Amino acid sequence: MPVSQAIRAFLARNYLISLLVGWSTLISISVGSNLFQAHEDTISKAEIEAHTIFRLNIAYRKWSTMHGGIYTKLNEKNKGNPHYLYNIESGSEVFAIIDPSQVTRQAYEVLHNQAPALAAISHTVSLDYKNTIDPYDQPDAWEEASLKLLESGQAQKVSDVATINHAPYLRLLMPYVVDRGCISCHGDNFKVGNVQGGMSVAVPLTPYYQTAVKTERIIVITHLLLWLLGCLAIVRFSRAFSRSRDAIIESEKKFRIVSEFAYNFEYWLGQDNSLIFISPSCQRLTGYSREEFILAPHLLATIVHPEDRAAFTPPTGQDTARARSSSPPFRIITKDGQIRWFTNTMIPILVDGEHLGWRGSSTDITEQKHLEEQLARSRQLEYLGQFAGGIAHDFNNVLGSITTFAHLLKEEVKGSKTASDYIKYINIATKLGKNLTSNLLSFGKRQAIETEKTSLGKVITNISDILRSLVDESFHYQFLLDEQDLEITADPHQLEQVLINLCTNARDAMPGGGTITIRSQAITLSQDLTGSLEVIPAGRYMILSVSDTGHGIKPANIAKICEPFFTTKSSAKGTGLGLSIIFNIVKQHQGFLEVISAENQGATFSIYFKTTGRPFQGTPDPAEHPASQPAPPAPEETDRPRPPHPLAGLPPAPPRLKTILLADDDELIRKAIQINLERMGHQVLSAENGKQAIRLFLDQQQRLDLIILDVIMPQRNGKEVYEVIKANNPTIPVLFISGNTVNVMGDDFLNREGINFLRKPLDFNDFSQTVERLLSSR
Repeated sequence: MPVSQAIRAFLARNYLISLLVGWSTLISISVGSNLFQAHEDTISKAEIEAHTIFRLNIAYRKWSTMHGGIYTKLNEKNKGNPHYLYNIESGSEVFAIIDPSQVTRQAYEVLHNQAPALAAISHTVSLDYKNTIDPYDQPDAWEEASLKLLESGQAQKVSDVATINHAPYLRLLMPYVVDRGCISCHGDNFKVGNVQGGMSVAVPLTPYYQTAVKTERIIVITHLLLWLLGCLAIVRFSRAFSRSRDAIIESEKKFRIVSEFAYNFEYWLGQDNSLIFISPSCQRLTGYSREEFILAPHLLATIVHPEDRAAFTPPTGQDTARARSSSPPFRIITKDGQIRWFTNTMIPILVDGEHLGWRGSSTDITEQKHLEEQLARSRQLEYLGQFAGGIAHDFNNVLGSITTFAHLLKEEVKGSKTASDYIKYINIATKLGKNLTSNLLSFGKRQAIETEKTSLGKVITNISDILRSLVDESFHYQFLLDEQDLEITADPHQLEQVLINLCTNARDAMPGGGTITIRSQAITLSQDLTGSLEVIPAGRYMILSVSDTGHGIKPANIAKICEPFFTTKSSAKGTGLGLSIIFNIVKQHQGFLEVISAENQGATFSIYFKTTGRPFQGTPDPAEHPASQPAPPAPEETDRPRPPHPLAGLPPAPPRLKTILLADDDELIRKAIQINLERMGHQVLSAENGKQAIRLFLDQQQRLDLIILDVIMPQRNGKEVYEVIKANNPTIPVLFISGNTVNVMGDDFLNREGINFLRKPLDFNDFSQTVERLLSSR
């Protein structure tokens, strides 16, 4: 900051001190000026006296000349006086003419004798004193310098203050100018008009100074009183000014805060629609600064979208009939090209009945518009989710029937390779159908999560055959499993769903074939990792990644790939739900999703699962899938061990048949499960709704060993039937089966101790083992 600005800023902040200092300075200058002027007046008075003495001396000389000189009688005492000229004898007496300067000198000698302190000192001096007979004509140094100035014509008189006999004197030297009277005494040596020496007069200043002291006291006292009165006035004025300034500053501060921190941008249009004021918030909302709006007032209307300018019509002239004018929502184009939504309100400005213009207030409703769109989209998704959940539930029942009967059929056609192959493909198709229903349930948020201790190696190994069935011979799989197969807590079925969706996307990204790499990796992040979709906190993780060698993802699309229905595929190949469902599943597992992609170089999707760091006890044999090596191709069906018979490995049936109550509203599912249970050697009582299940339980509870309940049933759902059962027989085991539990039972209920649940469509190996485990616990 320049010094001048710093001084002005200081004075503005300390105006009271500034005024007092200024007033004191002014008074000091006035006192000094008046004292100096009084001193000059004192000197002037002394100079007047000296000048008067000189003129008096000249007057003496002229008077003497007029009378032919002044004569005095000579006697023995004074006959040798050099100032007596031209002796004249008159009878017995002798007379001489006295030099006029001597007359003056003698007069001042008398004055000195009478009043030594008041008498002036006067004598004649000359530069040519050596050629005169007057010993008093010799000048001192000051008089010599002054005579030179006088005789050269550079000065008419010379004065100065000097100390003589330890007292202050005003010295004045004025020239003797030769006139005709001087020639009569001095002869032709003098010429009229020439300066011939001068008279030096010294006037004592002490009397003048004593008189001036009173004047100086009056000046000082007067100015002191004036200074005190001025200071008092300044203080009172400053207090009043401070109150007024504080009120103005407070008012200005409020206005500035309202103006500069207003969410809307405010403006003031004059009567001719000229822009008088606009708040700084205009730049935050439109990108244009206040200066740009002031320099180009038409900008206020120009930024409105061309299609919406009819909605933005400010009132004109003296149209004050409308006390308030609000426009419908309209769009503006910001400086950087963005589209934002606004509403505008105009209010007439009336002061004492005078119309001064219009006050405008524009409100940014872009976020409100986005929220409205999101709400509408959320409602659509909710309705679609409910519809999808209903379809998934029904389709799960169909898949369950297919799975069950395929399982039963497999037992009937043992020894037929062709029939076994067909059944294998039926099971694969059923598995893919189950993934489809899982996607629908996840989209509809109707799929409960069932977590357990598992590992990525186990999940990848279990699903590898299904993944191979997704592609043809133009594709190649690489399975790179880390030797550190650490334990994670997850729902294996949902992880299988994630793998199927990712591999399907990888297949679609390589229409001409390519390599799909599935990798598991143990990693420890020492610091947070900023990914393309989210920040991954530091910690220990197991990473499940799926890579392809396809066309990749455009950088602009990466941030949107997990949005529902966003897809770059054709409508025949994708719905845009796969990655959205994957992201939801990852979040359910408290994991993190990272995407790395480059166009025409492929993409890698990595999912970070938290791990305890403990090795999983059921880790597959590393020799089967060695780390960093491709897994061997799937063996032919003839080389594969057949899945065990449901009864294989089970303990022999007890002497008494076990009785199981089965309740499911789908006839095919109920029939398939009943056949499977009966082939396992159990007696089955079936019910097609909840009310019938409660009645059978109350009638037969003494002989029942296990109850299998569908969750969603008419007349009474599975949870309501369960509550009746537990109220009458708390010890009897209950197994829930369902593909959709959200509307009836949440995760909290399913995670309770003693709650048994299997998801539809059923894996009948798991189902058979679960049934035997529950029966053996009785």
